Amino acid sequence: MKLKIMTYNIAGGRSFEKGKDYRPIIHAELQYAEYIKTLQPDICGLNEIDYKLPRSGRVKMAQLIGDTAGYESGFAPAVSFINKYGIGTYGNGILSKHKIKEIEAFPIPDPTDTTGDPADNYYESRVILHALINIKGKDIDVFVSHFGLAPSEAKCAVETMVALIKQAKNPVIIMGDFNLTPDNPILDPIRELLNDTFVCYPNKNVWTYPSSELVGAKPEHYQKIDYIFVSPEFKIDSVDIPAHPLSDHKPYITYLELPD
Repeated sequence: MKLKIMTYNIAGGRSFEKGKDYRPIIHAELQYAEYIKTLQPDICGLNEIDYKLPRSGRVKMAQLIGDTAGYESGFAPAVSFINKYGIGTYGNGILSKHKIKEIEAFPIPDPTDTTGDPADNYYESRVILHALINIKGKDIDVFVSHFGLAPSEAKCAVETMVALIKQAKNPVIIMGDFNLTPDNPILDPIRELLNDTFVCYPNKNVWTYPSSELVGAKPEHYQKIDYIFVSPEFKIDSVDIPAHPLSDHKPYITYLELPD
């Protein structure tokens, strides 16, 4: 079977089409839904997803995008906020054209071994979403996450992800904004288990963040930090990284083939 898989950090549903300094940055959940509907991935992992937060109109963002674009959806909360309206959360989401049999949230432990470097001291709690998806009678384990900026936080995320990969009983896809460049050794434990779909992309100088010069103009800000890894059962046909200014990240898409 042929599959189109996509990962997309949608910045809490905000629009960056006028740049990161434009205020207010409008919420554009329905624009994201229409864009995803146009691309028609079989499965789409989503990062920076709001759930009942006042800043995004208290919508269930993953469900709203899924319902609008014609997908099943799921959500895994990473951070909770208490306000006068109740509790709202923020985390990762998933969209699927195929049956989602199960959704689980696996918290990533907060780091305890920060280095003393100011860049390593800030972190926020993170989560890995697991979706068991059935495609034409075959189950697939899909994991979606958004790793932290601090190296200690990223190491915790990789350790947690590796444990889940090793426990998986089906073909595996993992994806998300990992905030790590391809040469970062923190990713090595994942590379030992799974194949990086980026190997087939012809231009290794491509970036996934920022999505346009309006978001970030400094050369050091241009980085490839969004990923899709797959288990050896999958054949990787190609990768596409469309230029699109709606989010501050570009979508990352891979075309796969899985034997029936």
